[in-house]
Amino acid sequence: MNPLKLSVRLITTSLLFAIYSCSTSDPAIPENTGGDNTSVITPPPTESTDFTAFRQFISERINDCDYCLSFSATTNEFKLRCASQQSFTVDRDNTPYLTIASNGNWTANGTTLSIAAPSNITHSAPQVSTSTSGMLSINGTSLNIKAGQSLQCIINARKHLYICFTDQTLTLPSEIYTTYNPELPSNPQQLNILFIGNSFTQDATEHLPAMLTASGINNVYMTRVYHGGYTLPEYYSTFNTPNVCAARHSKPGSTSWDSSETLDDTPADALSERTWDVVVLQEHTGRSEAWTWPGTMQGAITGLVEIINSAQQKHRPTIIYLLSQTYSNGSTVLMTSFDNDRTKMFTQTSGIVKQMMDETGIDKVISTAAVLENLRTTSLNNSLQLTRDTYHMDFGISRYAAACAVFETIITPTLGKNISDCPYRYTTSNTTTGSYTTPVTDSNAPIAQKAAHEAVANPFSVTDLKSL
Repeated sequence: MNPLKLSVRLITTSLLFAIYSCSTSDPAIPENTGGDNTSVITPPPTESTDFTAFRQFISERINDCDYCLSFSATTNEFKLRCASQQSFTVDRDNTPYLTIASNGNWTANGTTLSIAAPSNITHSAPQVSTSTSGMLSINGTSLNIKAGQSLQCIINARKHLYICFTDQTLTLPSEIYTTYNPELPSNPQQLNILFIGNSFTQDATEHLPAMLTASGINNVYMTRVYHGGYTLPEYYSTFNTPNVCAARHSKPGSTSWDSSETLDDTPADALSERTWDVVVLQEHTGRSEAWTWPGTMQGAITGLVEIINSAQQKHRPTIIYLLSQTYSNGSTVLMTSFDNDRTKMFTQTSGIVKQMMDETGIDKVISTAAVLENLRTTSLNNSLQLTRDTYHMDFGISRYAAACAVFETIITPTLGKNISDCPYRYTTSNTTTGSYTTPVTDSNAPIAQKAAHEAVANPFSVTDLKSL
């Protein structure tokens, strides 16, 4: 067996699992509507008691950084089992059990309603109330069903299980469906971001330090793990190998990345450097790993997610996938593998990411691929199609636009800053192939920001911005 896989198994087998940021060695339970699955490990005996004890049990599971692994609702009782293998059975007492159907509507006690569930219900605790007639309302919308008494309802919202008492809603992360990937933090005292990738991650992040500092942001620490041309399967197989990558850093207040690109670091050391809030993984779109699913990428992503989560038991980071660029017409990769058709390459690589998001715990994507394709529809496009060498981004406007997408995906929701308010510009100009650099100016920065904004909103499609 691969020594890395063996070590991960030995580590994760011995650990309990945690709430907002913990790891699990249990395989994800296949998607269901909340039915119990006891095929992993037979849980210890459960107790059947009242909702007061149930509330205490859930609170203890949250405090112990535990996760829901299975939940069932029968006519008479609810049964919950957690990653710690502790379980609880409680009398149902006519309490509604709510899930979200595949069409986005509420399902109550197995019956799909005509009422749409809020789009954010899977990410944040809902506002639950009861009308004077005893009818249940979620975020102000009445479901026209009777609420329970002390326990109003239980909501299985895929990423979370919400246990809604009359005076409190308890939020327990769930791995019933897939590995739990927490939401981005809100206004943290310090935001720590780790990027793992190759030169395409360089393209997407090179301008970030200066952009953050120019925006008055002084509480973001970043590390960028780099190995030129590396794929995620290669990172997975060499995660503990010495001298396999370069780790560059950006401290709060920096305007550039420090250190060098010398391959004298180890991915595992970068991961253990500090407690990360966000980890961004990037695959190489110039290699077949990014064109095939499951191929070798599925195993690599699953393995890397397990390593990352195992390293931070009590503070699981939000893991994001960076979908890197489509090559320009005339490039070797585009001609050899995609009939010199950018649309074909973009469709293939973005389609793989859709499958990845369906079948892994990663549910957030930064599509610098869509950023560049959007930018290519504008007046800024040129003979190199906004690259410097047919595949790497232009050092100026393209890299800036990619960084805008990273900014809007991570910085805006966590710190409340908008890229449109960032005064950073890049004045360097160069028209030499291999070093092509389009300056970022007051006139073209809004175009790049618009290309990024549309890519964040529509990561798997190209937005025509020909009027810009």
